[in-house]
Amino acid sequence: MKKLLRALLTVAVAVAMLPYQVVYADDPPYSDTGYWNDYCTTKGNTSTSACKAYIEYLSSQSESSKNRLDEIEAEREQIAADISKYDAQLKQLQTQIDEMQVKIDEKQAEINEMQGRINDKQAEIDAKQVQIDETQAQVDALEEKVKKRMVASQSTMHFNQYLDILMGASSFQDLLRIASGLISITQYDEKTLNDLEALRLQLSEEKKQLEKAKAELEEAKKKMEEAKQELIEQQNELLLTQAQQQVILEEYQKQYAKLQAESNNISSNIAAISEAMRRLAEAGTLDDVITAAGWTYPVPGAYISAGTWAYPGGALHLGEDFAASVGTAILAAGNGVVLNSANGCPTYGGLGSTCGTQYGGLIGGGNMVTLLVSVNGSLYGMNYCHMMLGSPIAAGTVVTAGMQIGAVGSSGNSSGPHCHIEVYYLGDASNFSAYASSWNGDMGFGTGWYTSARRCDAGAGIPCRIRPESVFGG
Repeated sequence: MKKLLRALLTVAVAVAMLPYQVVYADDPPYSDTGYWNDYCTTKGNTSTSACKAYIEYLSSQSESSKNRLDEIEAEREQIAADISKYDAQLKQLQTQIDEMQVKIDEKQAEINEMQGRINDKQAEIDAKQVQIDETQAQVDALEEKVKKRMVASQSTMHFNQYLDILMGASSFQDLLRIASGLISITQYDEKTLNDLEALRLQLSEEKKQLEKAKAELEEAKKKMEEAKQELIEQQNELLLTQAQQQVILEEYQKQYAKLQAESNNISSNIAAISEAMRRLAEAGTLDDVITAAGWTYPVPGAYISAGTWAYPGGALHLGEDFAASVGTAILAAGNGVVLNSANGCPTYGGLGSTCGTQYGGLIGGGNMVTLLVSVNGSLYGMNYCHMMLGSPIAAGTVVTAGMQIGAVGSSGNSSGPHCHIEVYYLGDASNFSAYASSWNGDMGFGTGWYTSARRCDAGAGIPCRIRPESVFGG
């Protein structure tokens, strides 16, 4: 049980992990560490249950890895006791992870270069073998020619007894040695013999070069295998460091969800908001909002770093995280009006930051926008959090689907650039104007927070929270 718990708590990085399942180390074969290291250090794959089981496999194969995982687990209680001080440690771990990734990339480039040299050396060896085969063919042909001419010269001589001696030689080399003492050989074409000897020397040199090239190839392969092993060790260290980082994130996410539930979550700007909505209603502007025909994707080019309803570690997560670079445009998902806008937090927040409430937003939500939109004839509330400083559109602005309402940042409680989006189903859109003008500032739209939050997919009636993935995918 302890082993299973350790595997659950030490999954490698990402805020986009699936619920834990037991996956045994024998199925699939985690001994192929090259494959699994590549797979589990790729963004988007690190969260799978297979990678969790691979972490467990690593600990079972290495005493040092097992000790490291035990140390990480021992840190959990300390982290839970005082999460606020771990922001700096988290940033330090991220720096280490970034440095490790640079080393891994450099090592991979080195391996690729080695493979290129090995391929070149193999091509050189293949070319030398062809050259040797050609030279051998020339030697064989010339030897055969010498033999025939020696036999022919013997037929004109009057000491045929020497022919028996020559033909009785055990090898061609013996034949040459014996024949060299015969008068008939001294009359033989010396150029042919010299050519033959030169070819034999050339063949011997080519064979030496081939053996040298083969030895160099084996040495290059040995060095590449050493580099591959070093790469695997670096990737293992990266996975363990990511697991340590994940423990901190998981513990904070649990505490933050409780903190958010305990906070008021009523905008402090409600008086100004109500006045703005009243003026819009009196002018008939809100009645002019036409329902959008379908949803507009809110953060073009983003990838999903965490989903709804839980973080990878199991902590409650009431929205979908769209990760993108700072400054990426955030769009209105439907036609509607900005109910609330909070602006004033630094673009870069950090783990544990509560910035947001002092500017009329959610605790830790950073710079954010709350929208009321009409899509496909239905009424929805939406929260967009963690925007870049100065980017949130002003409260009271009437928007159309696809209109920019802010830019991606990392303000408030955020460990990296992304936009956290929550969606609330509020019923029929025919009461759009009435709902907007009477909104009480509750940024949860009456659905509650934490584990008691009203969820549409759990059977809750209007109002209820829906999974953003159900309309945006992810």
